[in-house]
Amino acid sequence: MTEIVAGSPDDLSNQAEFLGHPVGLYVCFTTELWERFSFYGMKYLLLLYLTKYHLFADGEGLDVLGSYAGLVYALPLIGGMIADRYLGMRKSVMFGGILLSLGHILMAVEGHQAINYAVGTVLTNDLTLASGEFFAAGTTLTEAVMYRDTGSLNVFYFALALIVMGVGYLKPNISTIVGKLYSQDDPRRDGGFTIFYMGINIGSFVATLLCGWLGETYGWRYGFGAAGIGMIIGLISFTYGQKYLMGHAEPSEPEKLKKSFLGPINVEWAIYLLSLPFLGVFWLLVQHEPVVLLTQNVFLIIAIVGLILYSMVHSKQDSNNTVAYMIAGLAVVSGLYAIGVNLHFIPGSEALAEKVLYGSIVLIIGFVVYGFMTHNSPEFGRTVVLMILILSTVVFWALFEQSAGSMTLFADRVVDRTVGGTTFTAAQFGSLNAGFIMLLAIPFAALWTWLAKVNFEPNTPVKFGLGILQAGLGFGALVFGAQFPDQTGHIAMIWLILAYLLHTTGELCLSPVGLSAVTKLSIGNVVGVSMGTWFLATALSETVATRIGKMAAIDIPEGESMDVATAVATYTELFSFLMWFGIIAGVFMILISPILKRWMHGIH
Repeated sequence: MTEIVAGSPDDLSNQAEFLGHPVGLYVCFTTELWERFSFYGMKYLLLLYLTKYHLFADGEGLDVLGSYAGLVYALPLIGGMIADRYLGMRKSVMFGGILLSLGHILMAVEGHQAINYAVGTVLTNDLTLASGEFFAAGTTLTEAVMYRDTGSLNVFYFALALIVMGVGYLKPNISTIVGKLYSQDDPRRDGGFTIFYMGINIGSFVATLLCGWLGETYGWRYGFGAAGIGMIIGLISFTYGQKYLMGHAEPSEPEKLKKSFLGPINVEWAIYLLSLPFLGVFWLLVQHEPVVLLTQNVFLIIAIVGLILYSMVHSKQDSNNTVAYMIAGLAVVSGLYAIGVNLHFIPGSEALAEKVLYGSIVLIIGFVVYGFMTHNSPEFGRTVVLMILILSTVVFWALFEQSAGSMTLFADRVVDRTVGGTTFTAAQFGSLNAGFIMLLAIPFAALWTWLAKVNFEPNTPVKFGLGILQAGLGFGALVFGAQFPDQTGHIAMIWLILAYLLHTTGELCLSPVGLSAVTKLSIGNVVGVSMGTWFLATALSETVATRIGKMAAIDIPEGESMDVATAVATYTELFSFLMWFGIIAGVFMILISPILKRWMHGIH
């Protein structure tokens, strides 16, 4: 890695500028644009590739998508910590970019298409299954047999592991570099982040249209390959533009990296080398969704209860916290037991586990009530509100992230995707979210500003409720549209477009204010832990989203084609559930917002 001298605050005035902003901003803009190009270029192809090429059942494909997405959103927390304490942001972005480029290149290795041999098939060639079972040529099959290219699948899983680790190193640090290019009181700072985040949406919009078209029209390797080329371009642009970062992305203590770790291997290279064995761990995890889900639940429950407990101790209103510790401990242990049984990691009765889980929820509520009775400080109230907001994001993102799962399968199987002689691919519909954000982000920002001037801007809990409510209404559009199929039983694409529009307006109500809420409501010396809890909840919602999507998993009998009417009914049942769940959860958040506002103690 190239060595660059760390910059100081005084260097900010000496930065080269372009269009009124530091040139380093455009380096980060380009890098993030191409990284998001690669990420979204493959995200909306992933489930279609598994179900249509490797012939995974819907549930199997959703499990892989859930594990991958859950890890992608969890690892940036660790990558950010490593950058802060050791590597610095530039080195972390470079290392992450290299891993991402390798991962996307390997995604283009698609191998042989899976073959489903029906009962009665007479084999013309010898056939060896992944289990080792052998069938000689001329054998008449007495049961259905699935042949998959396990070698290419193992390469595929390894590619996902590389991408997971690469995103972990790159994603949290490229954003941080942008902040380093401006002083805290620089009036251009917000404008700089607006430009940067526009790069994210441009990359997402273009990639989903291009890669989605290439992958489904010409072959999966072309779609995945295009995403990989995008990441390589991003890595090259960042490498070339490092000099414009003016040293602001360097490690805070570079001498620590040069110390010997083991013989000639210094600390910096030890970090790179010790990261590589974890690729094997991630290779396994993307194939074992229950392990990912259990881990997410464990850490999220501990983090939420721990932060609330910390706010009690921090308030110092009661030196004896024995009761609080006991209730918190029981809540955590019982909750983890119930989850472990339901995920089959702990032996026991699922019926009993369900009762224990309800008991755990009651304990947590009692824990909070006890806190208000004995520790009713501003810090405690704000922490409770923050935890409620974080949990509500799991609901929102679990609805929103159906886009790469059940909504993509819905688009592929039952939506009429032809307009004026042009047929769009199912993956291309994923571009709608980024497109709507580019159109609506500025109007929404102006709307909040105008409402604030007339003293009518909703507070944060209300905005969260509105976001969840609109996510539910988005599925309502799909449910309504399903009542008007065409002669072939397919649904007009306008209803899917409307669903994406409502999901995007919901996102604009919730997402931009979320990170700000974390910094405002958290106790000062645990802001980092609170932010990590926020991202952990996002990661959990990705896995929960695919679990929910499995409610509409469709198994097509061997030798039969999919019945469109049956598929419409199956997806409508799922979307009806999601519609009412989102509406009820959103209305509930709005109804309790006066209470949450009071607990926020003046924070808007």
